[in-house]
Parts: sequence; C-alpha cells; structure tokens
Amino acid sequence: MSTIYQSVPTEPTTVSPAERLRKLGQEMGIWNHGFDFARAATQLFRDIDFRGKTMLEIGCGKGMLCLWAALHGAETVGLEPMAEGCYDSSECHKAFRLMAEKLDLPQATILPLTVQGFHGPENHFDVVLSVASINHLDEKSCIALLDSPAAVREYQNIFRNIAAMMKPGGRLIIMDAARHNIFGDLGMRSPLTPNIEWFKHQQPEFWSKLLSGCGFGNPDITWASGKLLRYARLTSIPKTLSYFGQSVFRLEMTRAA
Repeated sequence: MSTIYQSVPTEPTTVSPAERLRKLGQEMGIWNHGFDFARAATQLFRDIDFRGKTMLEIGCGKGMLCLWAALHGAETVGLEPMAEGCYDSSECHKAFRLMAEKLDLPQATILPLTVQGFHGPENHFDVVLSVASINHLDEKSCIALLDSPAAVREYQNIFRNIAAMMKPGGRLIIMDAARHNIFGDLGMRSPLTPNIEWFKHQQPEFWSKLLSGCGFGNPDITWASGKLLRYARLTSIPKTLSYFGQSVFRLEMTRAA
C-alpha cells in the first residue's frame, strides 16, 4: 500500500514594514545594538496613518524616519544639508538612496538643502518632522533667542515658511533636548548624553509660544522615555523624571486653518 504525499501550496507571507527595514539595516550594519527603531518610530509618530500622506523631515540624517513613513504609504522628502559642519552628510545621502532603492521606495527623496533653502509647494505637507534639529536651523539665533529680538525674528521667518508649506490641520512634530536638565544646570556633562550643550536648546514651552504666533496651534507637550522603558511599552514619562534623565521632549502642534 503506497502513500502519496502532495505538497500543499502556502499563501505568501506579508513582511511587515518594520521587518523589511530591520533586515536591510542589519545588512548595512546600522542596527549594531539591537532593533529599537520600530518602537522609537511608534513613540514619535503615535497614531499617524501615513497612507496617502506627504511628509517633510528637516535634518533627516540617513532618512530612516522618512523611509519608515514611506514604507507605511507616505510620499516623503528629507532635507539634509551638504555643507561644512554637517556631520557625515555625504554618507547620509548615499545610505538613504541605497536603502530607498533596495526597499523600492521611489516616493522617498532626500535633498541637500536647509529648510531655509527649500521652497516647497504651498499647502502640501500633512506632516513636518524635526528630530534633534530645531536648534540647528539657525544655531546662533537659537542660543540668543531669550535675549535677542533679531534672533526671534529669524526663527519666526523659518516657522512661517514651514507653516506655508503645510496643509491646514497638518501636524508639526518636534523632538529635541530641552534647555534645562539637572546635569546642565549644575554645569556637568550628562553620563547619558555627554555631547549635549544644553545652552544651545530651548524649553518646549518656549517653542510652543513662538510657534503659536507663526500659524500653529493646539500644542501637545510630552516627555519621551528612553530605550529601556520603550521595551516596557512606556513612551512618555513625567517632566520631573525627565529632568533627571535625558530631558527629551516631544512637541506636536497643528497648522491653523
């Protein structure tokens, strides 16, 4: 008596965007210390549905967040200046283009421009993102914002230009270090983030007030948790606790109608 074994065709499995990015990053040696990027992206973007959306990232580096949004259905533009003092920007552009090609994301582009030099279409972007870049838009002015009306005007011009490129109701998301931190206020280097120069940053409440006069409203400020707490699915912490840690805030505002 013979038994005939027949192979049953299986449905192709769909690889998630996070897994596609993880595998490619692993091939390129980006994820050398574990893959926390998916959790960090979820912490940053929260509930945004990128399908059919447009996103601009200011100071995108290698453009990983642009690629994440594109993998989830967005058309993205990343700005990373090719200028003196911009860390490793030529390598960032090469890495971005290689990853976009391998992931088959022609809708994800990178440009060697500052936001001041970028003249995007009006009422175009649903999301504008600035991660660890807001103080670099005009660093000298950022340092002087508390004392210089001229510095305030420089940032107002930048923010109004950003607002003009956004759709009414579009979301501006800023994540950065705050000005005040226990180590910075004591004149010490933080063991967690030793390279941060706290005096070059501003508090989220300051940015919120400045943006409110430049076409933005509905500020939402939270204080971001670090990697270990993200693994426990805690994406935000109290302001007081953040002050004794990394003092990283997330500010979201909407483009007014």
